[in-house]
Amino acid sequence: MQYSKKDAIDTVVNCAEKYRDELNNRNLLFVCMDKHKRISYVEVTFHDYSYMHMTGLRPVKNDRDDMPAFSAAEFYERCLAHRLSPDDFEFSDKGTTQMKLDILPYIINKSLMANMVGDFSSMRPKLYTEKLAGGTKACVGFVKDEESGEYIPNTVLKEDLRNNVSDYVRVIATYRKKISEEKYSKIVYFTRKIDWSKVAFSGEYSYLPSPEISK
Repeated sequence: MQYSKKDAIDTVVNCAEKYRDELNNRNLLFVCMDKHKRISYVEVTFHDYSYMHMTGLRPVKNDRDDMPAFSAAEFYERCLAHRLSPDDFEFSDKGTTQMKLDILPYIINKSLMANMVGDFSSMRPKLYTEKLAGGTKACVGFVKDEESGEYIPNTVLKEDLRNNVSDYVRVIATYRKKISEEKYSKIVYFTRKIDWSKVAFSGEYSYLPSPEISK
């Protein structure tokens, strides 16, 4: 689909409401298993200012100083308030906006539809990200915030995750909590293809409830 600015507004406004309900001010914890059945954990965080970077849109710039006319957080607020105007934004000059808008309704989900996680390794000169979470249809890229140490989203790819990582691990379960909560208690995804009675959580996540118990 070739998006007009009106089409783009319809998509990002609808997805902003879903982002508010499913991801904003929340953490996701991906519990992963490698081919040797070793367990690892990847935690990511979603803020109001994260949303714009997933859309492929960018604010117009002020004439006086060539700076964005408003912040990423304000972009999100304008979407929720249905106040985003065609004059407020431009499509990315990297040509990625159309693909991001195509996949945004699918990927904005309480589990990101993710069943794989890997370290980004593609040699694209115009794309920087660090970790990818997703599947064969789409994935979300995350970078580590230097101040907080959190992994926060910075892009969305309409591509098979496996084509953009050197190696990946399976996501066997995903937990979600509000940032203000200390511990995870809600399971938003888990695979039924393993024997959960043989999976032991360890370290700081030893308290996690078993998917078998929570089904």
